[in-house]
Amino acid sequence: MIDRRILFRGKFLIKVLALIIILYYLSIKLNIFEYFSSLEVYINEIIITVILILGTLIFLDISLELIKRFFEKKGELRDYPIFASVFKYTTWFVAGLIGLSIIYNNIGSLLMSLGIIGAALTFALQRPIMNFAGWINIVITRPFKINDRIYIKDIGMGDVYKIDTMHIYLREVVGEPTGRNLIIPNAYVLTNSITNYTRGSPYIWDNVKVVVTYESNFEKAKKLVLEACEEVVGDLMKELAEIWRNKPRPFTNAKVYDKPILRVNFLDSGIELKVRYLVNTFEWADVKTEILSRILEKINKEKDVEIAYPHMEIIYRSKLKDRKWEDVFFENDNDKNFNNNKAKNKLNKNC
Repeated sequence: MIDRRILFRGKFLIKVLALIIILYYLSIKLNIFEYFSSLEVYINEIIITVILILGTLIFLDISLELIKRFFEKKGELRDYPIFASVFKYTTWFVAGLIGLSIIYNNIGSLLMSLGIIGAALTFALQRPIMNFAGWINIVITRPFKINDRIYIKDIGMGDVYKIDTMHIYLREVVGEPTGRNLIIPNAYVLTNSITNYTRGSPYIWDNVKVVVTYESNFEKAKKLVLEACEEVVGDLMKELAEIWRNKPRPFTNAKVYDKPILRVNFLDSGIELKVRYLVNTFEWADVKTEILSRILEKINKEKDVEIAYPHMEIIYRSKLKDRKWEDVFFENDNDKNFNNNKAKNKLNKNC
């Protein structure tokens, strides 16, 4: 049996030979060689252009390889694609200017013509030019990089996986990855605010809120909530605190916490216990679920701690039995209407 690779190479060679024969036949019939002979006047410019193109390609190949190794040594390989794009566009722009200056002797008239053409293109291609300006802004200011998780106002949240001259590409995240891709014009970077969840560190502050009744054992409730949170993220927060204490930080006045912190608030239905903790932004949904599960598990084992929820309690007081229903104080209008109706029904029965 003939090897597939040999068969593929044979077909490829046959196609190449057929293409050469067809081109040769067409060149004879169309007298293409006569056109080539008329280009002898520009032979020097053509040679210079070809050499310039080949030299630029070789220069880019060598330079990009060296730049890639440099980023690998620094451990910032994810920044390489953006820098490589800028470097390639800049190199080709410079090569084009060199080629034009060699080919055209009257550079003044050329620049004037290019200026007129550029003004017309700027008016006709405003949106693409804004996108390109947004890309330049991303490259220079670096508000985010590849693999960063960002939120763009009025657009949404996602993980950056590609940036080109016209668009930003995000894997959409709504709490958790949705599987959809967001393709956003770069112009949005110039007009919309951006929240970066991973710049400097992928760890962010998150919180879990639990509301317990006023009749619950408050001290025990605090202890249970903190214990549940420390079991999940306690070791991580201690490691991060040790690193950040010995590492220069942009916010030097910010306090470093090595364990979860608790905040208390009074609500109509109960006491709100909010525990704050550090978590990796790519894992926060799983961590939050684990903390809530442990809190519920611990509270369910206790008889004197109860989670608050919307409900109504009826309190009977013996001193009110001889008073009229209209004189009784009610917590809300619905309760009052209910009791008024009840009083009317009672009077009708007596009648």
